[in-house]
Amino acid sequence: LYVGKAVDLRDRVRSYADPRGERIRRMVRRAAAVDFAVTDTETQALLLEANLIKRHQPRYNVRLKDDKSYPLVQLTNHPVPRIEVTRDPDEAATVFGPYTRKTEVETVVKALRETYGVRGCSDHKYSGRERPCLDYEMGLCTAPCTGEIGEEAYREDVASVVRFFEGETGVLADPLRRGMEQAAQNEEFERAANLRDRLETVEAFHGEGGE
Repeated sequence: LYVGKAVDLRDRVRSYADPRGERIRRMVRRAAAVDFAVTDTETQALLLEANLIKRHQPRYNVRLKDDKSYPLVQLTNHPVPRIEVTRDPDEAATVFGPYTRKTEVETVVKALRETYGVRGCSDHKYSGRERPCLDYEMGLCTAPCTGEIGEEAYREDVASVVRFFEGETGVLADPLRRGMEQAAQNEEFERAANLRDRLETVEAFHGEGGE
């Protein structure tokens, strides 16, 4: 009938004793039992909630039925994959998430692109180029479109991105930390502070509700 998450299960169930809306009243009348699962973090609870809703399509869940209530990260199913934050992923894409904080997800994706050069452009912009675009000049892409990097080397960088989203934080945290330390040595204090802030976001990403 319904899938939800709560920090305090007792309080959550008690709230249904006097439901405010008719939709919830109908749900309570039909309910015969409550099943629950315990997770270690709020992020894990969100992921479990989203997966159960996608699998069972409960009639009283309004949000998350189509996976569009929270941002996802997708790597497209191309020979040269594109990375992007989306609420409507491609069917054949490799998808990570959902995540709870879009701003932090975007920070992480930008840091990954600066570190590994994975493209974020549309297929229209990618195809038929004779010279790299501005993303290459800004250090956000290694320009596989014009052969500045070979497809095999590019796919190795994409594999590193996948490892990060699968939980290997050091894939991104380590190069950020090295960059921060180098910037501090060069007395580039503004850049060092910026990298420090990104590093904190990255290190919290797989932690307790970091997304």
